[in-house]
Amino acid sequence: MPGSFRFLLLAVLLFSGLTSQLRAQALSRTDALAVAESFLSHRWQPTMKNLRHGKDEDGVEVQTPDRAGAVGSPMEELWLVDQPNVGMAYKWGGFDSLATFDTGVRAGKAAGDVYTQEKRRQGGAAVSSGAVGVDCSGFVSRCWKLQSKHSTDSLTEISRKLASVSELRPADIMNQAGGHVLLFARWVDGPKTRALFYEAAPFSKVRAKEYAVAELESSGFSPWRYRKIRD
Repeated sequence: MPGSFRFLLLAVLLFSGLTSQLRAQALSRTDALAVAESFLSHRWQPTMKNLRHGKDEDGVEVQTPDRAGAVGSPMEELWLVDQPNVGMAYKWGGFDSLATFDTGVRAGKAAGDVYTQEKRRQGGAAVSSGAVGVDCSGFVSRCWKLQSKHSTDSLTEISRKLASVSELRPADIMNQAGGHVLLFARWVDGPKTRALFYEAAPFSKVRAKEYAVAELESSGFSPWRYRKIRD
């Protein structure tokens, strides 16, 4: 085989491999929403062992988002003992997959751990190893199929800011750095003033909720798009 032909063949193979790798790294909007909806519709059944209101074995305060003791959310968003529940529980610092969440529940770990100002102050030191679930940025990290959990601060490092909220498309985010993040699902009106978002709500679970985007902006949220997403 002539040297020039071998070089050309090698170049084609390398280009093909690089193209395949880039495609594998890219994320479609459809795939991201499918992940979000799997967390939203996830069915699970806790027992009394998954209830926790007090300190875990490491001394970290844990408050599960259940109807027996948690406050701050509508009752229908809080889970019930020995009943089928829908939607993964919120956990401060959580980054569980559906599989690891279910495994933790079966092992008797706390099903979720709600947000508090004290947890915000302590940061990672307030994350309980004895609880399972997902927090707002952990949820977005899962939806974007990231290898590790990003925070509301670091999500912007892998995204680009949109010029206007009107540019939001499915699987983009409204992010409040150092606060909360929402995954955009769709517009619910023609003028693009209200939209449906998926989120890991800080006091309950993964849910779908409509928001007025102007109110989000006035609260410090801004629109961002993951750099590796594709249509």
